[in-house]
Amino acid sequence: MAMYKVMIADDEPLFRYYMRSKLDWSGHGFTICCEAANGREALEEAKQYLPDLALIDISMPYMNGLELAEKLKVNVPGLLIVFVTGHNEFEYAQKAVRLGVHDYLLKPFDQREFDSMMGKVKETLRLRGGFTPSYREAGGNEASLRNNVKQAAQEVFALFNEVSSPSGQGTSPVRHEFHPGTHETLLMALKMRDHEAAMDEIGRTIALFRLQRTGDRFAFTVLMGYVSLCLSYAGEIGMNPESLWKPAASPEQRLREMSSWEETEDWIAGLYHKVIEYRPDARPSKSYNLFMAAKDYIHRNYSDPELTVDQVASGMYVDSSYLRKVFRKEGAIAVLDYITYTRMKQAKELLAEGNVKLAEIAEKVGYADPNYFSKSFKKHYGMPPSEFEQREIRIRQTGK
Repeated sequence: MAMYKVMIADDEPLFRYYMRSKLDWSGHGFTICCEAANGREALEEAKQYLPDLALIDISMPYMNGLELAEKLKVNVPGLLIVFVTGHNEFEYAQKAVRLGVHDYLLKPFDQREFDSMMGKVKETLRLRGGFTPSYREAGGNEASLRNNVKQAAQEVFALFNEVSSPSGQGTSPVRHEFHPGTHETLLMALKMRDHEAAMDEIGRTIALFRLQRTGDRFAFTVLMGYVSLCLSYAGEIGMNPESLWKPAASPEQRLREMSSWEETEDWIAGLYHKVIEYRPDARPSKSYNLFMAAKDYIHRNYSDPELTVDQVASGMYVDSSYLRKVFRKEGAIAVLDYITYTRMKQAKELLAEGNVKLAEIAEKVGYADPNYFSKSFKKHYGMPPSEFEQREIRIRQTGK
């Protein structure tokens, strides 16, 4: 019996592993024909293998899921697309409908949600009469396609209403408080072995959930995204991710077992702490010690606008090219990028205090030009300094 073909496109290795090995594809009459870790790779794989179904994450490097869906619509006509993502912003639902996305799964999903989605996908393929490559070349049944898009629109908007209005009282304001740079901040904290930065970001998120009435599903989705990021990074550096959530059956189950915000924060913070402290070698190497010493030098001198890689290397009594190699090896980052990271982290702390002029903050963190500082901050955190400061004010006012 012929099987329908599936492509999985997601930049998280752990989630691709879960999709590939933990879900019953054959039971639904499907087989995985290809995988991709970014949008560009997914487009090439789809052109080669012509899958019948593509499960795509919205947030991927090089080409995001929305851009990929538009290109797949042209290059692989008739392909059914299901977004599998942690994003639940209303704008994504609108764009998904316009693109003709068939369905939408919100991470993390359970077996029941997966089975329901696969049942609808299979029924659509059955109604199309086989959905072979020849069907794609012929253009398919346009009336059937329009009907499927209309059905997808109803399902996607229903999902977003459920997520955004868990108590039936309109959109929860908390989702607008999360800046798009949160995952990048956490990933940088993991790379830089910056336990304090990770704890700050996790604590900030938990504080928002504590202070505002938020649907359980949305909170679970956000926090599971943090957990997934940490576990994926753990796998990349050689740790066994399963050791971090056992004896629970899965990280999702472990998170669901939490009985309070305090317990949840402690567990997620503990995950990051274990991964940040992990070293395959029992004794720190010379390059690791140099890496930590250089970081300390940068922490003490980041306010100097003239701080350069050569100056840091001189302070460590090593050649600048060698220092660059050490940072690449120990932190997978350029020295200059770490200087920027340190400055942005300090700027965020100053903004959180409030009542400090932008020009003063820029000067304190090593920027002579406040406008250039603002652009750098927005690039790093996904929002301008003024918006970040207002967010912190709202958090403090809500907590009173």
